[in-house]
Amino acid sequence: MPIIFKTNFCKINKTGNLYEFIFDDGENYSHFLEKIKKKFEIKKEKKHKSFTIEAKKVETLNDLLKRKEALSYRHLKQLFTNIGKQLEGLEEDGYCNLFFNTSNIVRVELDTFTQKGGSGGDIFFLYLDSSAFSPIKDKFTKILKPFDKNYKFISPELKSVKSFPIDINISSQFYSLALLVCYCGEWHKKNKSMKKIKLTLDTFREYLSNIDNTKLYWALLRCLEDNPNDRVYLYI
Repeated sequence: MPIIFKTNFCKINKTGNLYEFIFDDGENYSHFLEKIKKKFEIKKEKKHKSFTIEAKKVETLNDLLKRKEALSYRHLKQLFTNIGKQLEGLEEDGYCNLFFNTSNIVRVELDTFTQKGGSGGDIFFLYLDSSAFSPIKDKFTKILKPFDKNYKFISPELKSVKSFPIDINISSQFYSLALLVCYCGEWHKKNKSMKKIKLTLDTFREYLSNIDNTKLYWALLRCLEDNPNDRVYLYI
């Protein structure tokens, strides 16, 4: 039974077309896990500990990006909405996640054919690492110590932190998620370094021009407002 994925929070075992997700400390993130589980037909389960699904393929987002210049609109939409729902569940558990990493996200492809006019099975993206989860109080989370500002996907207010401890609005996580989605699209295709680009709302409009006026376009811009108080996660 090979382990195909592992973080401090989750490991995935593969046996044929069955994938067992095993969680450490899952009872503290029960709503977060429910947002994951509701996407699948569960074959076997131990509450807060593990569940098994049947899938065509499970791979990391990193591996997917190695094969593709840029993710399709379908993939970008699923990445944004799937992980956004997980963040909603995480908030119900009293936590937020300000930092994302492509190596801790997996893409699950089911062997079903429900996409109208599309090919292949249903796809889902899951964030499976709890190392950056932070407790919430009154819509803020307290950052106690220095962190690596070389993260690709962090908000402007996190980049400008100079002293600790400091309270950060949890809307920072929506900015980070939207930045991740942008990177997996045109940014990755053009091989642009985010560190060399001044990130403003106008910059994002330019790099999202290929999906201009779509539902995802407007949803991303809502999350990429410069003012943390103006951000909202909403896909309509």
